[in-house]
Amino acid sequence: MSEDRHSPHIHIISQREAPPSKEEIFGEKRPVTEMDIGLLQMQILWLLNRKSTHGYEMMETLNKIKRTKITQGTLYPTLQRLQKLGFVKGEKSDRRIVYHVTPEGKKIMSEVCLDFTRTFFGIFQDYVCHKCLDATSSEK
Repeated sequence: MSEDRHSPHIHIISQREAPPSKEEIFGEKRPVTEMDIGLLQMQILWLLNRKSTHGYEMMETLNKIKRTKITQGTLYPTLQRLQKLGFVKGEKSDRRIVYHVTPEGKKIMSEVCLDFTRTFFGIFQDYVCHKCLDATSSEK
């Protein structure tokens, strides 16, 4: 039976020989995924909920908190999508557009953040606890 699984007629799509490296998982050179775009939308709403701002300042802030580099080519289409959805509003101020989160954007941001927290709570708890334990044991 196991011979059937290894038949030359079955095509296996690119298997890796080794697990991904730390750099591939956490490094700055990994490609932007659809999950990142979803997270980026959530982060933009979160930032704008804290403070209305223009695109360049938002890009700088996001680049400080994300491992992947956010460029104009990523940020502005995401802002346009959020505007189409009615979650963000841009207003011309001098030569810049200052973005604000709308009441609907605040509502969806709250829902998404709550869902995100519920979804990843156990992972955060395990990761933070293990990190705290490792830091405590290395101090002794």
